Amino acid sequence: MTQLNKTRIINYLINPISLKDLLNFIFNSTNRKKSNYICISNIHSCIESYRDRKFKSAHNNATFALADGRPIFWALRIFGFNKAEHLPGYYVTEKICELANKKKFIIGFYGSTDNNLKKINTFLKKKYRNLIVNYNYSPPFRKLNKFEKKIIIEKINKSKIDILFVSLGCPKQELWMYEHKNKLNCCMLGIGAAVDFLSGNKILPNKFFEYLGLAWLIRLITEPRRLFWRYFSTNFLFIFLFFLQITGLKKFK
Repeated sequence: MTQLNKTRIINYLINPISLKDLLNFIFNSTNRKKSNYICISNIHSCIESYRDRKFKSAHNNATFALADGRPIFWALRIFGFNKAEHLPGYYVTEKICELANKKKFIIGFYGSTDNNLKKINTFLKKKYRNLIVNYNYSPPFRKLNKFEKKIIIEKINKSKIDILFVSLGCPKQELWMYEHKNKLNCCMLGIGAAVDFLSGNKILPNKFFEYLGLAWLIRLITEPRRLFWRYFSTNFLFIFLFFLQITGLKKFK
């Protein structure tokens, strides 16, 4: 099995891929103007896939799914993928922006808040002087009607962006990308809270804590009300289900 193939963790599919392979794919895909989408996945998305068939379909049909969460990365290593890399959303976002800066690819952002989008644009343009950001949109926090969706699709395609960072959070961003795969002429990446981290709106976990797989703890300390139940329920369920998988007590499809 190559790094470009997917492997099953519980019942969702992940690519044991390196950053180099990812950037090569984005470079080639962008030059061909081919529509595709990439999920950046953690324990939350894994359990969401286990609980929701629609989300599972959206996630597993992605061109690539990357190991954002450290436990997902460890799971790949347990399965023998020694060249797999841990690819957090904020890190992937910066590296793709670095590529876009060098190759003059046009990027855009869909999601997050207007304030965060302004901040991340300022941050990225200071770091990457030649970066072209041609689209920014913070959609309303409600269900969009058909006319609004049509206008959004038209504006994204008219902007001629090559790479679209989608920051709606899990599971919304994965479902949105799945819905728009054949409607947009760009490569989409679901980056979750990366906009918050890079804009400075949220604290970026220390590299040491990230290495130990404790980035979630830092986020929990900063956002206890919002994240406590999510982490409590998903983390323990993931450990239990993964144990069933590696011991062969249960087979997942």
